[in-house]
Amino acid sequence: MDLDMQNRIQDDGSANAKSESVTNYLTGWRLIVTTVGVLLCLYLVNIEVTIVSTSLVSITNDLHGFEKTNWIVTGYLITYTGFIIIWTKLSDIFGRKAAIIAAMVLFSAFSGGCGGAQTINQLIIFRSLQGVGAAGAYSMSILTVYDMVPKNRLALNGVFISMAIAGATLTGPIFAGVINEHSTWRWVFFMNVPAGIIAVALLAVSIPAGFGTASPGTKVSQALAWHNIRRLDFLGAGLLLSASLLLVAALQETAIEFTWSSGATIAMLTLSGLCWITFFMWEWYLTERATSYIEPVFPWRFMRSRPWVGMLITTFLVGSPFNVVVVAIPQRLQTVSAMSVLNAGIRLIPFSLSGALSSALANMVCSRFHIPPFFFLLLGAALNLTGLSLLSSLPLDDFPRSGYAYEAITASGIGCTFGILVLATPFMVAARDLAVATGAIIQFRFLGGAIGLSIASNILNSALRSRLAGLLDAETLRLLLDNIDVIKTLTPDAQVAVKEVFSRAYRTQFLVTVGFAAAQIPAAFLLLKRGRQIRTIEM
Repeated sequence: MDLDMQNRIQDDGSANAKSESVTNYLTGWRLIVTTVGVLLCLYLVNIEVTIVSTSLVSITNDLHGFEKTNWIVTGYLITYTGFIIIWTKLSDIFGRKAAIIAAMVLFSAFSGGCGGAQTINQLIIFRSLQGVGAAGAYSMSILTVYDMVPKNRLALNGVFISMAIAGATLTGPIFAGVINEHSTWRWVFFMNVPAGIIAVALLAVSIPAGFGTASPGTKVSQALAWHNIRRLDFLGAGLLLSASLLLVAALQETAIEFTWSSGATIAMLTLSGLCWITFFMWEWYLTERATSYIEPVFPWRFMRSRPWVGMLITTFLVGSPFNVVVVAIPQRLQTVSAMSVLNAGIRLIPFSLSGALSSALANMVCSRFHIPPFFFLLLGAALNLTGLSLLSSLPLDDFPRSGYAYEAITASGIGCTFGILVLATPFMVAARDLAVATGAIIQFRFLGGAIGLSIASNILNSALRSRLAGLLDAETLRLLLDNIDVIKTLTPDAQVAVKEVFSRAYRTQFLVTVGFAAAQIPAAFLLLKRGRQIRTIEM
């Protein structure tokens, strides 16, 4: 089936109707319990971003590695990005139930590993492994929601998804503050273990065996047959993971271990570029080769749909501002304004709450009034651009009350965009591509987040090393890069100078995200077409 979205949504409903007619949707108690389990999975996976970002200063002060702060987040995002589509393809073979349970077990187990880490490097490794499980939990949760109800009920479920994700974003900073003030940061990770067990139990009881597979009666032994395993695009997944990891490593480590002109940096950037080129060539080859039994992780037919390309670009671009904001604002408040973790987390609430409300509202209005997604993506881009521009204008020595309004404006744009992207995906692609399309829309978002955070990390570390070298002696600077509580031991004049360096770095980070937000506007126009516009409604 052609991926042209307008034809699919407006003129080709028969194929979807046929596909849905043979789908066994969930009803009764199974629907209720599965919904609760899926929303709990989404909550746990998404709270990791804000609860950890708010706790980063406490974590790195304890483990002595402030300059590696963003690796704790980007390590998670990179494996998240690399494994999302692998999980979706595995679920097509083994079923949604087996995949989501396996993913949650991995996520919960390595959450415990993160809580027990004794060094910053151990934590980064466990966070990366935790991201593998999180990738499956997130993508399988979204796919399960798509599979368990007819499309005319997706709008309501879209609201539930938006509220679960936004609720995680909202409560994460508060939990982080309470945990860090009354216990240890380790419980930021330990709390996932019992909650993950509950989610697994709910899903194990409520989801029928074989749910979401092409053949509901498929047994595990049949699924493990070589003709099924060889369908997986391991090379494509490996190339994508390698390309992303090498690029992020180059961006992050240039300001810590290497320079831009060093051989290591040039090698990583070159290899990353080669991996990206090889990845797209391989995916094109698999898609165009009719006799290939391998199912590509990124079907090249995606590139033939201008609206779908616009959505992929948009989700990539909006991922960067979201992750930079939720990391930079709590850090700025703790380093420059000397706030506690709890107070910093509370001051992120305007961002989290506005994102929650705008995401849910966009889903409801789009579905209720059949407004084309293009207009919501354009509105989201405008709000995001405005809010980030205002955040970049904040005074260096203060975070005034107007800053909370700027947070709300930014989050409203991001939330609106996120909500519409999730809602529109099932209407954008053929039924055979729904699993991989769901993975792609999530994957590009987290890839954008990882790259954005890497750029932000490079900006901060470069500023600290270059501008503080003339203010602090080498040993004090080394200690500061391990533990920012060293600021409190400096003279009053030195404290003011050091905090100004931090403030200017955070301002530069926001200015960079303005560019990402501005690029969302032309990306949104890729969804625009003459005449009748694309709508998230079955015709």
